[in-house]
Amino acid sequence: MVAIEAEAAGQTRLARLESSDGMELRRFFYRLSPETIYRRFHSPLARPEQAQPKRLLDIDHHDREAVVAVLDGEIIGVARYARRSGTDIAEVAVVVADDWQRQGLATRMLGALSELARPADIRQFSVSMQADNRAALRLLRRFHPDAELTHSQGIYEATVPVARSHRWA
Repeated sequence: MVAIEAEAAGQTRLARLESSDGMELRRFFYRLSPETIYRRFHSPLARPEQAQPKRLLDIDHHDREAVVAVLDGEIIGVARYARRSGTDIAEVAVVVADDWQRQGLATRMLGALSELARPADIRQFSVSMQADNRAALRLLRRFHPDAELTHSQGIYEATVPVARSHRWA
């Protein structure tokens, strides 16, 4: 992990995920509840291997980027994007460990991810969430209240502009 924010003992900091962070990402997976895993992957997964860790660690810091929240050397949240080939649109996903949800980590990570997306010429984020995921919907509505959502088979989808300022933070 490469620090984005200075580290302070006992406080969360943000860092860029690196392809060498597999063990930390694996430990993070085991700290997530089954519901949180289902919300993130839209499927019940029992083992980290089912989440395709090679794909999750395939970070090039341009078309594929990930920001992690770290506390005492352990990952407690991940926000990532993956560019759709040949476009300025990237799919974005966020997951925060259960004990750290609703404490502003998703907001901070999305702010940092937006800052990294703009120089990579990513202009829009595509989001997908389960229709009953009220926390994700509130986060989206807080920063993009006019986002047009489509609904199909229990999933909301939207494409929103990458924040030009620290609107996520």
